[in-house]
Amino acid sequence: MNKAKSIATPDGQSVQLDPVLDAMIESMIVIDERGTMEQVNKATKRMFGYEPEELLGKNINMLMINTDHDRHDNYLYNYQQTGKKRIIGRGREVQALRKDGTVFPAEIAVGEVKTRDYVRFVGLVRDMTQQRESEEQALKQREEMVNVSRLGMMGEMAAAMAHELNQPLTAIANYASASIRLLDQSKDNITDVREVLQEIVDQAHRAGEVIQRTREFTRSGDEIRTVTSIASIAAPVRSLAELDAKANNIRLSWNIPTDLPEVEADPVQIQQIILNLIRNAVDAMHDTEPGQRDIEIRAKLTGPHEIRFDVKDHGHGVSGTAATDIFNAFFTTKSSGMGMGLAICRTIIRSHGGELGFRNNDVVTDGTGATFYFTIPTRS
Repeated sequence: MNKAKSIATPDGQSVQLDPVLDAMIESMIVIDERGTMEQVNKATKRMFGYEPEELLGKNINMLMINTDHDRHDNYLYNYQQTGKKRIIGRGREVQALRKDGTVFPAEIAVGEVKTRDYVRFVGLVRDMTQQRESEEQALKQREEMVNVSRLGMMGEMAAAMAHELNQPLTAIANYASASIRLLDQSKDNITDVREVLQEIVDQAHRAGEVIQRTREFTRSGDEIRTVTSIASIAAPVRSLAELDAKANNIRLSWNIPTDLPEVEADPVQIQQIILNLIRNAVDAMHDTEPGQRDIEIRAKLTGPHEIRFDVKDHGHGVSGTAATDIFNAFFTTKSSGMGMGLAICRTIIRSHGGELGFRNNDVVTDGTGATFYFTIPTRS
């Protein structure tokens, strides 16, 4: 049976380090009140690349980058002076430093061992490299799914967009033909030709705006969060939503106050949620009487630090069987749907600290249909 290793304290006491700790995959380091390393286990060698004799008697801050080792020394000093446990009994993340100079993310938890008049600290260090890489990969995959969903949404709206682009392009062709006729009739029609050419410029700008809005909405790349208002986020998506609504003979009413508190969000991702909810509302009203084809879009403060965004339709509502699965991936009530839209929307809004939900309308007060909503926290 192996004997337990121990470290001696100046007052003759001993702190034992059981050999079983050498089998631990995490690094374990015993330090004194000044941060001097007195004992390390085998995992410390594997993690940092140092032989034990290269560490013993040295300050533990040699295993951290400058900003973290200065902070660690301050924690120990403040604890000795005030007794306040800033790091004792808690885990925190640091940028650790290997012997070969490579830096890696690590979590360190420090425990306290007291003898009669002497104190030892036991640090447990965990290499977080794989966990951080997995988190980054999961984030990248989520961002790719979000972008694919946006592209799919634009594909579904292709007919409405083609119609919207066709109008200015047709006008441009007609105005150009008119300019040629005016020049053929007389060389003195410069004023008339100038007016027609201005119409061509205006229609070209109109077509360009449609293309630009679509390009911005379908951009790919890393999530970019900014401090902005929900009104500013909703404004660019309004024109895209109007395209789809007009193509389906549906009226949209907007009530987005400009004085709501600011939020910190990725505008394009929130716009994706808004457009997705509006498109679902449009689809839900295919069988609704023409006079009742209205969608209400509104935002309001529902708590001291929360905004709720509602999209209310007058369609068929959500059935009991669909209600339990509607936010699950691959569940859809559409004949050609993939069932990813609402699932991705919920992932996005939860990453922003909010929630996505729905309720069927009160038939007496609101009429038929459903109201889908999301919440998002404010910055104040």
